[in-house]
Amino acid sequence: MTDLEKLDYLMARAEVSEAVSHYPTTIDTRDWKAFRAIFTEEIDILLTMAARADRPRQTVGADAFTDAVEKVITSFSITQHFLTDYRIQVKGDVATCLSYMYARHMPPADRPSQAIWDVGGFYEFELRRTAAGWKVPKYTLILTWETNRPHDLAIDL
Repeated sequence: MTDLEKLDYLMARAEVSEAVSHYPTTIDTRDWKAFRAIFTEEIDILLTMAARADRPRQTVGADAFTDAVEKVITSFSITQHFLTDYRIQVKGDVATCLSYMYARHMPPADRPSQAIWDVGGFYEFELRRTAAGWKVPKYTLILTWETNRPHDLAIDL
C-alpha cells in the first residue's frame, strides 16, 4: 500500500467514524433531520431485542424509519445513547463499523414512576461513500440485554 493509499484509508476510517457518531447524538438531541441524513433512501435493517429475537431483516424507507424512531424516542423524557469500540473496515467505497452500544431511556413526564429502560448490545453499520458523504444503507442492532422494558413499548417499522 502506498503512502497515498494509506492516507486515503485513514481518512475514510475517520469519515466513517464521524458518520456513525452522528447516530446517537442525533437521537439524543432529537435532531430528526440530521438523523434522516445518516441514511440512504432505503435501509436494510435488522433490529433484535432480548424480548423478541425473532424479528426479521427488512427494507424500509428512511423517512418511515426516522418517523418510527422519533415516535419511540420522544415517548421518553430523556435518552442517552453510547457507542464505543468502533471496529471499522474500509474497502473502496464500502465500509463496515461494528460498535458496542448502551442506552438509557428516562421515564416520560406523565409516568415518573416508570423504571429507567436500559439496553445494551452492538450495532453493525454498513456504509457507502456517496457524493454527500458516507451513508448507511444497511444496519443491524443486536440487543444482548435489557432491563425494565416498558410493557407498552411498540417498535413498528
